[in-house]
Amino acid sequence: MTSSVADDDATTQIATRLIEAVPADEHIDDPAAAPKRRPDRRWAWLALVVVALAVAVPAVAIVHKRAEVMAELARRLDVLATGRAEVLTAWLEGLTRPVDRVVGSEMFRLFATEIDLARGDIADLAAGAERPSTAPDRRTDKTLDVPLSAQIPFMAQVLTDFAKAEGFLAGYLINRDGVAYVATGGAPELTPAQRAIAARVLDHGTLEYGPLRGGETGLVLDIFAPVFPAQRGTEADTPVGVALLSVPVSERLAEILRPPPLSQPGERLRLLQRVDDEVQQVAPGLAPPLRPVAGITLPAEGSRLPFAARSGIGDGVTVYSAGAAVGAANRGANWWMVQEIEATAARRPIVTFAIAAGSIAVLVVLAVAAAFGAFWWRLANDHNAAMAAQYRTLAARIEAQKRLLDSINATITDHIGLKDLSGTYRYVNPAFARAVGRPVDQIVGLDDAAIFGRGTADRLKHAERRALAADAAVTTHERIYLDGRLHHLQITRIPFRNDTESIAGIVSVTRDITDLIEEQERRERAQRQMVAALVRAVELRDPYLAGHSRRVAGFAAAVAERLGAGAEDVATVEIAANLSQIGKLGVPREILAKPERLTGTEIKTMQRHIEHAIAIVREIDFDLPVLATIEAMHERLDGSGYPRGLRGSAIPLGARILGVCDWFCARVEPRSYRQGIAPEEALRILEDNVDRYDPQVVAALRAVVGSVTGEKLMADLGVA
Repeated sequence: MTSSVADDDATTQIATRLIEAVPADEHIDDPAAAPKRRPDRRWAWLALVVVALAVAVPAVAIVHKRAEVMAELARRLDVLATGRAEVLTAWLEGLTRPVDRVVGSEMFRLFATEIDLARGDIADLAAGAERPSTAPDRRTDKTLDVPLSAQIPFMAQVLTDFAKAEGFLAGYLINRDGVAYVATGGAPELTPAQRAIAARVLDHGTLEYGPLRGGETGLVLDIFAPVFPAQRGTEADTPVGVALLSVPVSERLAEILRPPPLSQPGERLRLLQRVDDEVQQVAPGLAPPLRPVAGITLPAEGSRLPFAARSGIGDGVTVYSAGAAVGAANRGANWWMVQEIEATAARRPIVTFAIAAGSIAVLVVLAVAAAFGAFWWRLANDHNAAMAAQYRTLAARIEAQKRLLDSINATITDHIGLKDLSGTYRYVNPAFARAVGRPVDQIVGLDDAAIFGRGTADRLKHAERRALAADAAVTTHERIYLDGRLHHLQITRIPFRNDTESIAGIVSVTRDITDLIEEQERRERAQRQMVAALVRAVELRDPYLAGHSRRVAGFAAAVAERLGAGAEDVATVEIAANLSQIGKLGVPREILAKPERLTGTEIKTMQRHIEHAIAIVREIDFDLPVLATIEAMHERLDGSGYPRGLRGSAIPLGARILGVCDWFCARVEPRSYRQGIAPEEALRILEDNVDRYDPQVVAALRAVVGSVTGEKLMADLGVA
């Protein structure tokens, strides 16, 4: 905290501004001060001109600011996209070095030349057939010490060892007819697309990258390199074959596409590739990793994607974006690195500037109005004694408001502190001092490390850097020990500017929300206990449901996480799954325990368990859409479900997840009238009913069932 004199001056300035904001007629009570004459109208015209300027200047400034922000944004996006495109280009060039070792090897070139000179069926060659005597012999060496058919296994093993050593998935040597006469162990058969690219490489004689494609290990890149003759003659520039090497690229692409540490809010990096007439987003780590993109037209190969407002790639949100072609476009890699920023985030500086400019304009108008009002009043009032009395009254009010501000500051419960840029406290209010258990004068001059400890200080410093970098308020929740007790604090940090509008420090406003957090935790514990009690009640009523709710909850939560659902959505399906069977408390016991299949009437009675469940939990406030999820869990995509016959997207995702997992668990679990079926059979039935069950949810369930989590959930049923 500053000295008492400085505090008095600051408080006096605040009080003075509050007094100035009060309408003038609240300060002047003397009726003798009424104007006696009408001033010249030229002053009124001057006031109008000033007001017009106060409106026009900010408007022009806002237009200029918008152009400046957009120009800077275009430069930034272009630089970021170009930088990442260059990184990707350099990485691609690095991938070609091992390939160059293959196509530059004299052994491979000689072998490819001999295969090309054979010009026969590869199957015949492998069987030891000789070349027709009438076929022209283009070899310089007329005889071979080892038949070609005997060399093929050896060359395949050499290529396999090389691929394993360099991290390639597969490798091939391809002849002019598109036949892979040498392949690494376990390599799949060439696709028509790969044969077409190989033929193109044979034509133009330069290395080419195939389009990214999905594989069992993620994204795979095919590299096609021409193999030239071992002895160059008149046909030195004509390849005799093509070497194809397939390399996994998901991990490296994920690293390249990872946002940089200093990326702005709303910024994201996208990699696009064009395959024929289709534009695809490359998303390593997601399923599927290649996603069709609509609504964007890529330029010609090697051209830049100009800066413009567009629909965001993948989500349709309006963004500003610019892109740069990856430098390997001339080698078949039709890739573009696109840098996006959400339009709302991009325009935030403009909006902030417009608000500030508008505020300044209002203040200017008010200031001009006040100045002309005072001048008008001055011309009309010649009672100096009355004016002196008004000034004395004004001084008294300032003093009263100063005392009022002092009393308010002393009673504020939030902890307020002001630190300079070095992290040293320059001011704290009494509430701050009481919270840390030190007098105010002992806190001023210390930093967070001296007050809270080094670990806590480092956490607080990180949030302060964010606020200073963004030049905006940043709010975080911190766990800090004060007087030996853990406190949950909500801290808002705002950059503090001095008279020259330079950032001179940071203001922190801290609110202790410990009681709120502890109450929320107690409430969540009570909800969990209540849910567990209801589940036990259902299981006691129907022994065949023992463990069913827990199992459905486990599968539903795992499926939701695999589909990328947020924490609240995962919690919703987990709670709804645990409560999904409590409505059966309202179903007659003879129907629940009936050893035969239910009749139509009994099925309708059983289906009313949804109504009973809603009636039981309706009054419980979960702060999550649990009721809606339970109510729609038996709806089906084709409208054949109950109770409302909802269709398609009208069924919430959580309900679709819960419906699939509930059906799956019910079929693999035994019932009074049947035995459970195998999990694989249950999954096949779900996959065969795509009109009733969400295919994406079913695919995610299959992945979970095959995971360690699924094995644990199925362990008590004795199935794997």
